[in-house]
Amino acid sequence: MRLLFLTSRALGEARSGGTIKSAALLEHLERQHDVDVACFVRPGEGWRRDAGRTVTVPLHRPRSVGRLIASYARRRPLSVERNHSDEMSMTVRSLVDTNGYDVVFVDGWLMAQYLPRGYGGSKLLHQHNAEHLMWERHAELEASPIRRLLVRSEAARVRRYETSILPRFDVVFAVSEDDRAALLAIADVGDVRILPNVADLGLLVRPTLEPPREPVVLFLGTLSWAPNLEGMKRFLRDGLPSLQREVPGIRLVVAGAGAPRSLTSLVARMPGVELVRDTPDDESLYGRARAFVDVGLGGSGTRVKILNALARGLPVVATADAARGLDVTAGGDLLVAIDSNDVVRGLTRVLTDDATWLALSERGRDLVRRRYVPDVAFRSLDDALSAARERS
Repeated sequence: MRLLFLTSRALGEARSGGTIKSAALLEHLERQHDVDVACFVRPGEGWRRDAGRTVTVPLHRPRSVGRLIASYARRRPLSVERNHSDEMSMTVRSLVDTNGYDVVFVDGWLMAQYLPRGYGGSKLLHQHNAEHLMWERHAELEASPIRRLLVRSEAARVRRYETSILPRFDVVFAVSEDDRAALLAIADVGDVRILPNVADLGLLVRPTLEPPREPVVLFLGTLSWAPNLEGMKRFLRDGLPSLQREVPGIRLVVAGAGAPRSLTSLVARMPGVELVRDTPDDESLYGRARAFVDVGLGGSGTRVKILNALARGLPVVATADAARGLDVTAGGDLLVAIDSNDVVRGLTRVLTDDATWLALSERGRDLVRRRYVPDVAFRSLDDALSAARERS
């Protein structure tokens, strides 16, 4: 079948959770289908593929008051406004008219605006998150009443927009059952299926880790994302001092892009905490750590960072919010904490008990191999494409 894959980011060097999933989806589709891609590229980005045609459209539209005003005037969320491009609209229309695609696969809500009106083939939408739910939970994390009001206002706009785009698609894919239920609750969508996130497959083929002697805890994720940022700030204030009393000499490595000043200044005041802004070599981080912690709060979807840590064989301690949506056994595949004290207890076990470490390391890797690799996780996509072939 001939497919057009629409994505908002170049996938040549997939490092964030969203781009890892998108790159895996594209590679999976390319194994069986003829796939062309249309995507945005930001300044300094580039992308070359070995298969199919790749059409890139430049985009650089940072947040500004003018764009916020324009988003209200055009009645669309700010993120959608920032990813709006007349050039992309014309590019996609030309590709569809010229190539007669059997399927248009839209990778994420930001690209739904480019599905051509009147397109007669199969229309598939992959939602990385239930976006309105993510924004609603984000609002609850805001301490400032004014910021909470602003985020709630944006959440309402996201909800209206998401409600409007979902019915345009024959099949909508959500990453978890929670997200599926949230999407079905806001829109009349005939077919919403689960398309789980996957780990970076390269992590599974790396050598087996041995439990390090040094008590190093790693967090690796985008530090500007509100669930990560707020969760880490609360852990630094409320959880880490207790952990340092329980495990003398413990070091916390906080790694990832986008750390705002509020986090960097907090880390600078905390003994035993190391901030790593640039992470081109994740193995240097995984290899020195004895535990992975995800103290994320709120959010939607599922955390690829947890799947990656499990795939590498690094034991994981996660908050209930961070583990939400993953098909895991708490206490077996990873340790799930209900509060900061529980996070401390879980990390203390992993940092001091080799038997616990070894059991979690082995079970985590096995879980990813059984459930969170493309050949297993993407079966619902294969089924949808088989049905589309039969209809055409």
